[in-house]
Amino acid sequence: MSSLKIKSLALSLAVGSAASLISACGVTGSDSSDTNLMTPTGYYEHAEAKVLPDPIKTAPGVALYKDNAFAIPAVTPTEVSEGLVGENMDVRPPVVSQVSESGVDILNKGESAVVWFLPYNSFNVTNEETAWRYLNSSLSYLKLPIASRDDTQYVIRTAEFNYNDFGEPYDDISKDLEASSFSQTYEIQVGHAQQGQIGYFITLLSSKHSKSSFELTPVQKSSFTVGFGNTLIKALSLQAKGADVIPDYVQVTLGRDNNAQDALVVSAPYNTTWNVMRGTLEQYGMSVEEYSISRSTFTIKVSEEDSDFYRNLGIEPFLLESGEYIVRLAVSGDNTLITFYDEDDKPLNANKVAALYAGFSKALAQQFALYKSEGSKYLDKFADED
Repeated sequence: MSSLKIKSLALSLAVGSAASLISACGVTGSDSSDTNLMTPTGYYEHAEAKVLPDPIKTAPGVALYKDNAFAIPAVTPTEVSEGLVGENMDVRPPVVSQVSESGVDILNKGESAVVWFLPYNSFNVTNEETAWRYLNSSLSYLKLPIASRDDTQYVIRTAEFNYNDFGEPYDDISKDLEASSFSQTYEIQVGHAQQGQIGYFITLLSSKHSKSSFELTPVQKSSFTVGFGNTLIKALSLQAKGADVIPDYVQVTLGRDNNAQDALVVSAPYNTTWNVMRGTLEQYGMSVEEYSISRSTFTIKVSEEDSDFYRNLGIEPFLLESGEYIVRLAVSGDNTLITFYDEDDKPLNANKVAALYAGFSKALAQQFALYKSEGSKYLDKFADED
């Protein structure tokens, strides 16, 4: 069959179909339409149904059980509750305590938190006096303002200060990340349990969000107090400068951190390494733009120097391109791990870490020796920068 015949056949079918439709329309619109479909049937009898009384009978004096577990309470919207929607909704995950290898535990206690010094704690805190002294030193180290202090009851109330979502003091890193800011006050009391354990009892007294006025729930208050407890313990670990044990010989090797990223492994305590890093970065062409004690990070700016600059200092060139870098420190048993990241927060690859190793390990060794000889005076040179 040719294409011409196929088209002719299709045209005939189309014309026939159209004629049928026109004919059908004429029947539907005529006065002789079938009205049987409009006649009510027995299927509509439910429209006239009546409500009968409850057929369940109970004995006199016995009330039927009514489960209200899924009843929706009648709550009148308020200005605060209406603000808990959209961008104002608080969707922060709960803050959990960070397990400390130094024998400290942080637990929830209702809306508050408690920091317990376990019997084997490395700070040797066994009484309220020692815990009180460490608390004052930690708050001073964090530069948190104090509103009131009761030396007889061992109670401190902080003045208003800005904190991020995790109960950490708001710093330049939080600002760069555009993290939420909360103006808060805390109360910390030193006490002991019946078993004799010493602890810090932390309560959030007030909290104001920088952009909205929503009220914190008990769970959110608990998250902030636990986060503040984490911050205290980190500061407690860092502020004991005089108790640092500086090895006579510090070995630096190449290794990997817990995230399988190439890192420098320093055979020295974390506290000491953190302090020495300040001098190492500043003295060898790496200016510290900002640092965070709570996050254990340095943000540095590297200006690419010629090889003679480094060799005149007795070390090999670092072979780092000019730009910003992030340096993180972490504890690994008795050692400290140093990991380098680029400005996009991506870890440097193995080749760059290996090229950096020769010069940076020698620089660390020099600064450890200087720190051991100068003691606390080593950090005095950074007082104006802090």
